[in-house]
Amino acid sequence: MDVYRREAEDVLAGLKSGPQGLDPQEARDRLEIHGFNELETRTSVHPLIIFIDQFKSFIIYILLFAVAFSLLIGEWVDSIIITVILIANAVIGFFQELSAHRSLEALKRISTVRATVLRGGKARTVEARELVPGDVIQLEAGDRVPADARLLAAVRLKVEESALTGESVPVEKNAAVLSDEAPLGERRNMLFSATSVATGNGRAVVVATGMNTELGRITTLIKEAGEELTPLQRRLDAFGKKLGYVILGICALVFVIFFGRAYATGALSMETFVALAFIAISLAVAAVPTALPAVVTIALSIGVKRLLEKKALVRNLSAVETLGSCDVICTDKTGTLTANQMTVRHGWTLDGEVTLAGSGYAPEGEVTGDFVAELFECGLLCNNASLFEEDGRWQVTGDPTEAALLTSALKAGVKGAGNRQDEIPFDSQRKLMSVLVAEEGGAVTYCKGALGPILERCSRALAAGEEVPLTAALREEIEKQNGAYAASALRVLAFALRRSEAGAPLAEEELTFVGLQAMIDPPRSDVAESIRRTKVAGIRVIMITGDYGETAMAIGAEIGIEGEGISGEELNRLDDAGLERALRRGAAIFSRIAPEDKLRIVAALQAMGHTVAMTGDGVNDAPALKKANIGVAVGSGTEVAKEAADFVLLDDSFTHIVNAVEEGRGIYDNIQKSIMLLLSGNLGEVLIIFFAALFGMNLPLTAILLLWINMVTDGAPALAYSVDPYGRDIMRKKPKPREEGLLPPAQLTLLAVLGSLGTAIALTLFHRFGGAASDPQQLILGQTLVFNFVVLYEVILIFVIRSSYRVPLFSNRWVWGAALLSLVLQGVLMYTPLSAVFKIASLEVPELGALFGAGTLFLLAALAYLRLTDKKRAPRPAGAG
Repeated sequence: MDVYRREAEDVLAGLKSGPQGLDPQEARDRLEIHGFNELETRTSVHPLIIFIDQFKSFIIYILLFAVAFSLLIGEWVDSIIITVILIANAVIGFFQELSAHRSLEALKRISTVRATVLRGGKARTVEARELVPGDVIQLEAGDRVPADARLLAAVRLKVEESALTGESVPVEKNAAVLSDEAPLGERRNMLFSATSVATGNGRAVVVATGMNTELGRITTLIKEAGEELTPLQRRLDAFGKKLGYVILGICALVFVIFFGRAYATGALSMETFVALAFIAISLAVAAVPTALPAVVTIALSIGVKRLLEKKALVRNLSAVETLGSCDVICTDKTGTLTANQMTVRHGWTLDGEVTLAGSGYAPEGEVTGDFVAELFECGLLCNNASLFEEDGRWQVTGDPTEAALLTSALKAGVKGAGNRQDEIPFDSQRKLMSVLVAEEGGAVTYCKGALGPILERCSRALAAGEEVPLTAALREEIEKQNGAYAASALRVLAFALRRSEAGAPLAEEELTFVGLQAMIDPPRSDVAESIRRTKVAGIRVIMITGDYGETAMAIGAEIGIEGEGISGEELNRLDDAGLERALRRGAAIFSRIAPEDKLRIVAALQAMGHTVAMTGDGVNDAPALKKANIGVAVGSGTEVAKEAADFVLLDDSFTHIVNAVEEGRGIYDNIQKSIMLLLSGNLGEVLIIFFAALFGMNLPLTAILLLWINMVTDGAPALAYSVDPYGRDIMRKKPKPREEGLLPPAQLTLLAVLGSLGTAIALTLFHRFGGAASDPQQLILGQTLVFNFVVLYEVILIFVIRSSYRVPLFSNRWVWGAALLSLVLQGVLMYTPLSAVFKIASLEVPELGALFGAGTLFLLAALAYLRLTDKKRAPRPAGAG
């Protein structure tokens, strides 16, 4: 049976312990049996393995083969360039991924604290790792709970458990046995590792240590959660395989055609065979987007810097784009959607209601309505919290609920005065607190607590400044208002006072009812607008919280999260199919949720084909953060959550999550543009050689010319795309479907059209100036024209592709610089002695005129196609559905 359902004496007996704790020798013996009170860490991944993993890609396999063949035939320059690119990409990825293996180490650090333990009846301080089951520990306000323990005694004990359960208010604890089964957040006689004592003190017996604690169970869940490939990783891998097969097939076909032609004409020799093989390999290198790994990595790195400016710290480089692809955000409530600070929203007396604006502990916000000063005096003086400003931020010590009452009094301008003479502290059985304050001319007892116990002690009520008899009708009115606040998920406290002569004792009887204060952990001021933006972007937001259903539904209604509410108890009655049906129906708010439930929800959404982002701040969120396609931890959260996440928000605003989504979409678009540029140019080169071979023409581009084209036209322009601005409508597009390829149909069609246009124009030039010529000089002239046209064609592509993404023409000086650099380098090659090395001819005015005309024709044809397809490609608002 669970220890929370057993009497404390029975628990001690079962652990063979007693109120004075264990004998020191017995504790040492048990430590040998149970081991240290610490969490297991997984086996570290060797850095060499992480580095080798950077080369596991089909495209990279092709490039490695090209490097090997280039070395075999003595083409050192080409092999060195490709090798440098591959190593640079691997190094960047290596250092980013090296930090991804710290989740369990962070859990271990968070649980290593010191504890006060009774050994042989004497209190001593020991390392928490030395605790064993049966140890009796003592806890005071501010202490971190070192292990799971059953309370033996408690005095005004409240424990902050939001990191474990998600509740925003410290939980009142006592030693009373529970008769019924209770979820984690309602086990009032239990203390859990990694939580902390907010107020009061207590004594408890340790019942579980290390991996047997609730924290240890979460550690196991993190282990089991595993890693998810990002959509970009999946798409690049699939795309690379398809591209590789096509490239190898075309290269083999080109080799066979030219080999057959040489054999048929009797020109076949070993020298010819090696030359043809090198052409085929060069064509493969030209077709493979050699710069793609580096371009993607650098684009993501630049995105990392942009995200940092938007208060999002990236821990996993390859996951940057996933925020742009996600279509579901599962978010915790406390500290993410809400401020994690209790705030009084309403004050009510028999004279009427007042509304208090503002949120958090800053005493800023308008008080609307005529208020009764005594209501706020009660909250101010019957209070043990303190509120102070430090470094421009309002801080609180003590109970957050009492801090909220201090804030409401300051907003109302009430400054109570007097010397406290006596106090009856809050007690979970009585559910109220009273203080006696000496004031000028007498004394006043101020009392606060739950409405029932307060009304039981009241005989009068304050109305219109007078104390009047508390009639049944007035009681009914008060209870009705209390019920209305409770139905709105507000936490309600009632207040009463009793005036007496100086020196009179504190008495909780014949009180005068003053009024009610209703409070809540409110939503952040910018959350509602952020939720609206996600709806427009086609992203579904699901709240998953450990808090109560009524509170979660109320917050959801206020910020715009609409849908069915499901409690943890209801979720446990659903199988996986039932959970998926509930999600398809529109379930949007999950309350009283345990860590494994969060994992189930994330897994169900992923099984439905969604790309899921999970936000959170607590230890309880870590497994789901790990399991989700993208984990986002908030800045004030636990180290465990941060280490398990891919992103860490530098502050807790949900708005920064939405900003990061926008950034992710922009990064993805820029990567897509780079891929389009690389493939459009490379496709043109492949098609030119393939169709020349097919039509019986001479070879239009030699191996060295192919390598030069790739060097001057691929890398710099594609990298310049990394800093391109994003379109204004980027958050009005639907998320990219999970099953969509790296390039959607519209981009693939554009790529094919541009490649075909370029090929047709290039082959026309080649045919006109030397495609079928037997004169070597005429052939060189034809090759020179095709060579220059391909460079010009790829420079024009830079701007045509940007236009297809609706990027303003002059918005990126780096793009213009890259284009100009390509043309300058081409000019240097053409009109310097280097031209002899590359075996190209000088172009005269007629040839230059033909080249200019060909470039203009391609540009006009490409722009005409973009205009024809513009309406079809225009994004439409995604809507909320």
